[in-house]
Amino acid sequence: MHSNKLFNRTRWQLAGWYAIVLGFLLGICGVAVYQVVFHTQRYILQEKLQSLAGTLHDTIEPQLQQPGQLSSSLKTILPGLCLWNENCYSSGNDGVRHTARVFQQEGYYLRFLDQSGAILGKVGEQPDVLENFAPKEFWQILHLSNGDRFYQISLLLRTNSGLPWGYMQIGRSLKEWDAYLNTLRLLLFLGLPLVMLLVGGASWWLSGLAMRPIYQSYLQMQQFTSDAAHELRTPLAVIQTTVEDTRLAEDLPEVSQNLDIIERQNIRLSRLVKDLLFICRIEQQQIPTQLQHCCFHYLIGDLVEELAGLAMMAEVELKLEIRASRAVVILGDEAQLYGMVTNLITNAIHHTPPGGLILAILDCTDKEAIIQVQDTGVGIAPAEQTRIFDRFYRVQNDRSRATGGAGLGLSIAAAIAHAHQGSIQLQSELGKGSTFTIRLPLK
Repeated sequence: MHSNKLFNRTRWQLAGWYAIVLGFLLGICGVAVYQVVFHTQRYILQEKLQSLAGTLHDTIEPQLQQPGQLSSSLKTILPGLCLWNENCYSSGNDGVRHTARVFQQEGYYLRFLDQSGAILGKVGEQPDVLENFAPKEFWQILHLSNGDRFYQISLLLRTNSGLPWGYMQIGRSLKEWDAYLNTLRLLLFLGLPLVMLLVGGASWWLSGLAMRPIYQSYLQMQQFTSDAAHELRTPLAVIQTTVEDTRLAEDLPEVSQNLDIIERQNIRLSRLVKDLLFICRIEQQQIPTQLQHCCFHYLIGDLVEELAGLAMMAEVELKLEIRASRAVVILGDEAQLYGMVTNLITNAIHHTPPGGLILAILDCTDKEAIIQVQDTGVGIAPAEQTRIFDRFYRVQNDRSRATGGAGLGLSIAAAIAHAHQGSIQLQSELGKGSTFTIRLPLK
């Protein structure tokens, strides 16, 4: 297949389209995975900040008395709280305020603003932003000049008397989150070419696997064309030669002899064309099968009697052995079944040396009729048994040509057996003979 340009080009096209389609689908899947991870991580971050903000809001609001003023009692709730008019210092943890300890981690921060946006107090590492601290939205993303980003939530605080006090902002650095997403994008970007290489190799292998049966059919078609041309060439050459001799002939006996040759070769051509058309039509189910009840006792008995003369001429013995204890009746086309068994027996006669024995056996099981044709002929080598039912295939070409065979008899027998939902098998040993077994479903 590699040496054939047409199949090679078709294989490349199949592999290319398969790789393109699969690469497109993988690209869509990669984008979908990235979006899922992005939104999942953002949802987790929002939930964590919102939960933290809600807990602090409920804890701090009862401690607020005057708008825009932080009491020193908040330092016991928030260790590390740094007021706007004081130097920052660290206080000990009381072991109760687990929520406040979050701001001692890297990346988290908390700050209190009055209603104008001025900072009143802060905890943790604050982002160095140039914009106004006054909240614009419930959720905000702060961008620093060095490329770092912070994600924060802003809540309105009220005093214990219900007056607006100011704002509380809680945020977290997105540096770790951005690094994770960048790594994911890099893996997807670098992984796609590697995956495409693997997909390309798989595409090339799968396209070859898919085209193998087609290539085998192509080779069989080529072989069939070659064999058919070879079979037709011989009788056509004989006819042409005979016609030329007839034109030169002067006496009537020679003309009559040449006409006989032409007639024989024409009959041979007609039989070959008829067999070829029969095989093609029966495989395509274009031959109407006239189903009727066929009793194989009478069919094989009559057939053995008719072919007894041919066996005597070949100096072989033809016997019939009926092993079935009851009538073997199937539903099928009697003419086709008759031709099927005829081909098997005549094939055995042609390939059995003088003095040999051919045994036609009829048997049955509860579900199948079994017809066997055994001979003591030359046998078939194991390497050739797989091709014995191919059209025009002959094990012994010289012997078959001498008997006029074209190598279609076994092909026709196999086609008829398969058309009747049956099977045909071969058991053979070189130098000891062959056994053809046909199994057909009973009526």
